[in-house]
Amino acid sequence: MERKTKPRRNSRFDKFVSVISILALAFAWYLGGQRTNHSQTQFFDSILASGEQLIEVAPLLYQIVPSVENNPAPETTQDTSKWVSFGTGVGYGGELTIGAVFSHQGEIETIALLGSKETTSYFDKVAEQKLPESLLAQNIKTALSVDAVSGATLTSKAYTQALNQAADPIRLRLFGYQFTEAKPAWHYLKWLDAAALLFFVAAVWVSRTRSEHKSKMNAVLLAGSTLLFGFHSASLYSASTMAGLVSGTWLSGVANYTPFILLMLSIGCILYYNRNVYCQSLCPFGAVQQCLAKVGKAKASPIRRSLFIWFPRFLLLATLCLGAYFRNPAAFVYEPFGIAFGMIGGMYLFILTVMILLTSLIVRRPWCQSLCPINTLTDFVVFNKQWIKQAAKPRKRRQGMAKRTAPKQIAAEDVPTRHEHTGGHR
Repeated sequence: MERKTKPRRNSRFDKFVSVISILALAFAWYLGGQRTNHSQTQFFDSILASGEQLIEVAPLLYQIVPSVENNPAPETTQDTSKWVSFGTGVGYGGELTIGAVFSHQGEIETIALLGSKETTSYFDKVAEQKLPESLLAQNIKTALSVDAVSGATLTSKAYTQALNQAADPIRLRLFGYQFTEAKPAWHYLKWLDAAALLFFVAAVWVSRTRSEHKSKMNAVLLAGSTLLFGFHSASLYSASTMAGLVSGTWLSGVANYTPFILLMLSIGCILYYNRNVYCQSLCPFGAVQQCLAKVGKAKASPIRRSLFIWFPRFLLLATLCLGAYFRNPAAFVYEPFGIAFGMIGGMYLFILTVMILLTSLIVRRPWCQSLCPINTLTDFVVFNKQWIKQAAKPRKRRQGMAKRTAPKQIAAEDVPTRHEHTGGHR
């Protein structure tokens, strides 16, 4: 006789943690907004000298002029005043926001980075090559440009794009023309994004087919995904992609949309099929671990202690909150994906990558079973989906009971009482 088991209901503690996680993210996002405004105030304080005042001429355009008591000839203000403006450029991880000061002749005097969603390792290369310093003293009569830093080409372009955008309103006032044009978000889509969509559709089909060649087809998908999204473009999605998706940075444009597309498709698949297709058939880092497990004949070692289950959840939540607070999700990445495929990241990620690859020879997919944020995301989505379904069940049950009882009540009302049926005739 088949034993019937009741489905596991979510505990109150799990529900409490889920709500607290969402509130913590929202609070970190709110505090981060306050911090951004503070950085702009600090920029104003740093560029104003004694006896100068700042006048807002238009949104994001200011003029530094002598204060009234220090300006005996106000008619000469236009010949001595400086201009302050702001601009943004789109890099690998998102927008760079800069503030700049221009002379009354259109020369760049000061550049300050006010906000960045760019990957830290790329931006460090730009700073080490002193790209911002090479832009100083250039005149904005012509479009600003410098040689891109090797290995950080998109970051270099984002920096000059932001500076050109900041210069445009001043260029228009001083010389009567401007250069930059606003680009829509779809401008950044590439053929790799279409490939991500095709690979994902194929992965869903393979996961649902009953073909005897299913494992071989899955291996082909993993190999193709590793070559394309791993070694070719390093487009794996990570904690920074999750933070970028939640914070909406992708709406204003990012240089690489592929991780966002893979992430959104994964969440949709988990919600619809209750299955993480990405980890099974597409994850390049999982494929590398699986190959090493074949070489070393590694054994599975499932984690059972609650400490090792809750720690990666706490780690991901802390990473997302820090990314939301500092408005730079790319700076809070603990995954070794960049090192494994693009050699992007610091020394600690390099050491972590080597440890994981060596461990993969004796334990099957050690990263996937321990710290991977994708598994934590899957747990969170599945948990809340089940919670909503459980909450909706009593309502559906009540509605079903109401429908079943309604015809009986109507029928009872339609049946005349003995007194009505007789119509008073006795």
